[in-house]
Amino acid sequence: ATYFTQGTDRIGGQYWKVHYVEYTDMKTCFLAVLLIPSFTLFFQGPVIKAEVGDTVLVTFANKAKRNYSIMAHGVSYSKLSEGYVTTRLERAPGAHVKPGETFTYKWRVPENGGPTESDPPCLTYLYYSATDAVKDTNSGLVGPLLVCRKNTLNPDGTQKGIDREFYLLFSIFDENDSWYLNKNIEAFTGDPSKVDKDDEDFKESNKMHAVNGYLFGNLPGLAMCKDDKVSWHLIGLGSHYDMHGVHFQGNTIDLRGTTRDGLALFPHLSGTALMQPDLGGLTFDHFVGGMKHLYEVSSCRNTTQAQQQYSAVRLYYIAAEEVEWDYTSNKSSAPKIYNISSNEESYGHVFMSQAEDLIGSKYKKVVYREYTNGNFTQRKVRTEEEKHLEILGK
Repeated sequence: ATYFTQGTDRIGGQYWKVHYVEYTDMKTCFLAVLLIPSFTLFFQGPVIKAEVGDTVLVTFANKAKRNYSIMAHGVSYSKLSEGYVTTRLERAPGAHVKPGETFTYKWRVPENGGPTESDPPCLTYLYYSATDAVKDTNSGLVGPLLVCRKNTLNPDGTQKGIDREFYLLFSIFDENDSWYLNKNIEAFTGDPSKVDKDDEDFKESNKMHAVNGYLFGNLPGLAMCKDDKVSWHLIGLGSHYDMHGVHFQGNTIDLRGTTRDGLALFPHLSGTALMQPDLGGLTFDHFVGGMKHLYEVSSCRNTTQAQQQYSAVRLYYIAAEEVEWDYTSNKSSAPKIYNISSNEESYGHVFMSQAEDLIGSKYKKVVYREYTNGNFTQRKVRTEEEKHLEILGK
């Protein structure tokens, strides 16, 4: 209700945004100001892909009503194609493209700028408007950029060996820092004169915890089949509050050679995670402020993968036993520097003394212990190499 309530002094869930739109005539990225219901690759700009050694030309037409730009991560470019406004008096032409004007950015992907052997085939980056990076991105100008190994992409731009590609942008979009705040107040509140832009509750209602511009499970299209090879391209954006733990409930991902069920995202950092889902159903992938959405895994094929064969079966007989455990059982062997004794002047007094209301160093515990058979009549004797385990189960 905090984010979607529309009233006398509340905007609700609809905002005017500006975003990147791709046209097919010249493979040109254009800008258009669009009204997006409830917040929406919907919200992100078009996916730009390149392989190592490529030169990328992006013709940018500013169809909005203020200066914008395109600033890219993961590629190299000259000062002319830099989309960031520096403090120097002579600003690069690509840093402030005026309304109604066009500019062609030229980016290169150097040989040493692509994925390494331990990386996935394509690395995930982002591009965004950096004329005023904070206001431009909160207004909606951001999109994904992939840098891939040579011969990774099919002629149509899809990745070879990948069945589904998903691009997720995680950000708390602060509409209070959007260029269109006043326009949104005029368009969507019941009485714009009653709006207090400094009111903390009003500010909070405009901080949208969104994935691709959607909140609370409204993001469509995250559907795949069991055993599909899925490439997740995850992008972080925003302020120091935008530290997100992305969790894929029900399935695991391969992240830089390790198997996990989630990863951490930070502002302006991104990651590529590979998944081959083996558990069907509907599940969600984030947290409480609305950053949770469903992804669907279906059984689309009649064939199933052969069950993994294991070369050995290992049996262990483990019992849980109650013991009296002394945390300082061999006090005489402790180095004198630790001053281990029950004397009140000792560092260990508070842990060892049984005076008054103190327990001392002995506690009732329950521990795992290994036995030699399922009758649990003979405990397995620990070897010299195992004696250091002490309270640990074995």
